[in-house]
Amino acid sequence: MEGSNNKRTFDELREIILRDLTQSQKTINQISSETGINWKTVENHLTFLVGKGLAREIFSSKFVRIFEATEKGQAAANGGQQDNSQFEKTGEVKIG
Repeated sequence: MEGSNNKRTFDELREIILRDLTQSQKTINQISSETGINWKTVENHLTFLVGKGLAREIFSSKFVRIFEATEKGQAAANGGQQDNSQFEKTGEVKIG
């Protein structure tokens, strides 16, 4: 099969997830449904975003986990339109 690879990068996926979280508190399933990103992929990237302080888990039970963007995450999502480097795996989060 010829053609370009349309896979989104980790940075792009994290930005999409974080922007979705800035709208309201959401479950992993809600984020997956609204963004079209696989449930397990969302879960993996949320783990990264929580570790970077951009998102936080606000509720957890056996059946559901709810997340929200932190203030740092809100700022990164709002200011990250030209620069995706705050979502990179290495280095510090850049805001502003």
